[in-house]
Amino acid sequence: MEVDLFAIQPYMTLADYATHSAFYRKIRSLIEAAERMRQPNNPALVVFPEDLATFLVIADRVGLLDSAKTMDEAFSRIGARLLPNIVYIMAQFRIRSLKRAFFTWAAPQVWRIWYQTMTDLAKTYQMTIVAGSALLPENRFGLNTAHFAARSADIYNLSFTANPLGQVVYHTKKVNLVPTQEDVLDLTPGPLEPALASYSWNGIPLATTICYDGFSIPHTTAEPRFSSLIPLLDTRGVRLVAQPSANPWPWQDRWAFSGAEDQRSRKQQWLAEGSLYALRSCQSIEVVINPQILIQMLDIHFDGSSMIIARNPSGEVQILSQSADFQADPAAEEILHATWNF
Repeated sequence: MEVDLFAIQPYMTLADYATHSAFYRKIRSLIEAAERMRQPNNPALVVFPEDLATFLVIADRVGLLDSAKTMDEAFSRIGARLLPNIVYIMAQFRIRSLKRAFFTWAAPQVWRIWYQTMTDLAKTYQMTIVAGSALLPENRFGLNTAHFAARSADIYNLSFTANPLGQVVYHTKKVNLVPTQEDVLDLTPGPLEPALASYSWNGIPLATTICYDGFSIPHTTAEPRFSSLIPLLDTRGVRLVAQPSANPWPWQDRWAFSGAEDQRSRKQQWLAEGSLYALRSCQSIEVVINPQILIQMLDIHFDGSSMIIARNPSGEVQILSQSADFQADPAAEEILHATWNF
């Protein structure tokens, strides 16, 4: 079966998160760009990057960010304004973590905007959408509703997939938390076994590994629980992997965790240890779709090079489509497209 595969590399600004309608317009413009590239009779899979919806916590509160220098300062201002709500969440779930309480309080808004945007566009454009990810607790009402109530104050890096009927048909939680980035946010790692589940997309077993979960080896020597998911998914017959990513380290700079004799850049380390390397040892997985997010707002910086990579019948791994190397810049926004016959 021939399919259309898309990796969306968006450049996101504060304005794109300012309101529900602003976020919807931004995502719709990217979907429309992909729609113009697709083959009319092919099933289409669109993959958005990691943390795409995380910054929806600022929706309708952008004014509080005026003159803020860092995202921590911005979130502190929002938290200060909402302190009674945060204290209530802490008491309700018997937690001491301000960060977990903040994400739990913001979750209904983040989920509503994210869910309604992605399910509506999947249905409107008849595409299957891997919606990127957001930092959220579990929803007591499940995944197929805009209503949200936190089951607990455990915060996960969560991704979902919406089908052309506008239904959430699959989700996953990130298993491996990135050192110095996610581990300092009081996030909860997702359990391993559920992360090895897949979804049958037009008869093709599809799974999502959120960024670091698609790496072959840990970034540091102090991560005894690190699990490389791609080899495990391969043994379960998965054939297509979505890998939404958000890279916080400058792509061309020296790798943050390199030793004294390691002069590799982040780009070189990503290619040597990420899904491009992992795919070479696979027997079942044929394609990995790996979009990156571009952000430069306050002190938050994400950049990188998005890729769609494939393993042909002879076992050779090739890059079907790749964005240019860059620093985060509006001009670097790209829609990667490839067709593949499974």
